[in-house]
Amino acid sequence: MEGKLDQVAKEALALPVDDQEVLAEKLVGNLVSRIPAKLKKQQLAEVMRRRADILNGKLQGIKVAP
Repeated sequence: MEGKLDQVAKEALALPVDDQEVLAEKLVGNLVSRIPAKLKKQQLAEVMRRRADILNGKLQGIKVAP
C-alpha cells in the first residue's frame, strides 16, 4: 500500500500544470515562513553581498536560457 505522502504526490502530479505551480508556491511559502528571522537576515546579507560582487565585476552571473 502506498504511503499517504506518495498518494498526495501522485495526485498533485496529476493536476494541471497551472495548479501544480500554485501548489508549489503554497508549499514553498509555508516552508519559508518557518525560517527563523536570524537565518533570513543572514541569507539576505549573503544575497546582497553576491549582488554587489556581480555589479562591481568581481563575479560574473550565470546566463539562463529564456
